[in-house]
Amino acid sequence: MGEFQDIQDDYGFHFLDDVTHPLIRMNAVGIESRYSGQYYWDNSDRPGGWLFQYTLSGSGTVEIGGRKQVLEPGMGFFVKLPGPERYYFDEGRNAAPWKLIFILFECREESYYQYIEERLGKVFSVPYYSDAIQLLFDIHRQAKEGKNLNPFFFNSKVFEFLCCLCALDKDAKADQSGLILRARKYLDSHFDGPIGIGDTADFLGVSQSHLSREFYRATGMKPVDYLTRLRLKRAIHLLHTTAWKMEEVSSACGFSSSNYFNKVFKKYMDMTPQQFRTYAKTQGYISVQI
Repeated sequence: MGEFQDIQDDYGFHFLDDVTHPLIRMNAVGIESRYSGQYYWDNSDRPGGWLFQYTLSGSGTVEIGGRKQVLEPGMGFFVKLPGPERYYFDEGRNAAPWKLIFILFECREESYYQYIEERLGKVFSVPYYSDAIQLLFDIHRQAKEGKNLNPFFFNSKVFEFLCCLCALDKDAKADQSGLILRARKYLDSHFDGPIGIGDTADFLGVSQSHLSREFYRATGMKPVDYLTRLRLKRAIHLLHTTAWKMEEVSSACGFSSSNYFNKVFKKYMDMTPQQFRTYAKTQGYISVQI
């Protein structure tokens, strides 16, 4: 592999005019090509921060929880620093350099990281033309060109990138099997009736635990949460477009009782159905999406 050499196009930041203890702070962004086994990072002794790294070509290796995973093109990992993970270029198994793009930043709001990890894991696939990856290239280009070199511009871009990761389609992280497609079709068609996940599993001829496990693996969402979301979407539409009583709305959305409907709606929407109807009307919304 003597024809290859490391290429680093990295940019670090230290803003003197940033606010004290910002919510988000940009630290570094870079595009690299690595070909040597000397490229090795142990995250256990690194300064605090969040790291996202994405493979553009070639491949690298990451170790998480004692398990090795090869990072092929289109795969990225997102971890908190310091941490127990290690990642490196495995010179013995790779014939071509590992080309990657990364961003390193600090964030004081842990819920974003938790949300991404719960939905996607620490290692996941991201389409090259997704908003997240294209924004990452844009951040790198702005840094390379030396434009907008102030903390507020770059910190806002980092937050936008973080939101793009949160918005990644959970359904796209794995091909959905025929079982999951049939489960979704059944729930889409019957959510307004008195069905549960057990009924869905019986219809599909599988156990409820198997359906729940496979549904979550494919979509990142429990089937009961998917069913609840369908019912809430319908309820919001009816509350917004009709003058139906709560009992009528509840029944039309498959809830077992108006009291249970009220309880579930308040849990997810932070207001009762009646409060939502008033809120939507006073705000003048044409429709409300969840």
